Amino acid sequence: MKWFIILLIGAMGVIGFMNRGKIHDLLNKEKSSKSKELSRVDPQKNINSSIPRNENNNTEQNSPIDPIEEKYPFPDFKPIEDLVGNWKKIPNSAFPRLVTVKVKAKYIFAGGAGSSTIPAGSKTTALSFSGDQLVITPNPQSKIRGKISIDDTDYKEILGTEYEKYKNRKRKTVMIQRQRARLIAAEEEKNSNNQSIPSQSVTIATASKLPKARLSEYENQIGKIPKRGNDGRVKIMVNSLIAGEVSEIKINEISNWGPIRYEIVDDQPYWTGTVTYNTTSLFGTFPTEAMALMRNGKVIDWLYTGSLEEVP
Repeated sequence: MKWFIILLIGAMGVIGFMNRGKIHDLLNKEKSSKSKELSRVDPQKNINSSIPRNENNNTEQNSPIDPIEEKYPFPDFKPIEDLVGNWKKIPNSAFPRLVTVKVKAKYIFAGGAGSSTIPAGSKTTALSFSGDQLVITPNPQSKIRGKISIDDTDYKEILGTEYEKYKNRKRKTVMIQRQRARLIAAEEEKNSNNQSIPSQSVTIATASKLPKARLSEYENQIGKIPKRGNDGRVKIMVNSLIAGEVSEIKINEISNWGPIRYEIVDDQPYWTGTVTYNTTSLFGTFPTEAMALMRNGKVIDWLYTGSLEEVP
């Protein structure tokens, strides 16, 4: 019996060895079948199915556009390198500038009569730009000249700092314009909802929306409301610009004429009217808004709406 069992085991081993390829294929086929079955199951789907779905969580939903922010957007400032041609095409408006030399430099006297040395750390005036060098002088009135590489001065840092200050002023201007626009909207809503509010409590109101009694009261106070021409322009504002009362605003460069309003400015009542036009500086061209202060048929002053500074 013992020998029979040994022979049987041996026979099975021989048969297995002879059919090892078929057995290997069979095992691989079974393993592949199980893998395909598992691949039909999406593990991420199972994970997601266990998380409660929030129907209101829509990250693609855009927030509503604020019409005031849309009317008064922040300027799109270009990199300073774009404005100065990567420091190879610096406009004349960028001069003169007081700079500090980082290395020793030299002045040449008029007619080549002699020269003088400027030690590193000295102040000098950059008058213009030639090639990759600044033309320098002790002061704008001097006839002495010298040249120095722009990278051997702090000119780039100075202009970059000025640009940052300019951008901050422009952003502040936009914020003030937005505040004024929100004040106008709030005042107009208050005026339309309550016709009996005391006239002295009104700080700003669009003339076309004033009740007749209130309009008549204001006209008795500061003169008739300024009239518009058929072209939409306010006549006394046009006359003021033609007379050259400000130099910055050109009539043919005005892109928008705003509504006439009753407004308290520096504790004084006026009719005000706004204009939008472009101003160009070293740091780019941007839309600018100014307003005329009007009383008794005349323009009293022109102010920037963002700062209430006088327009030159």
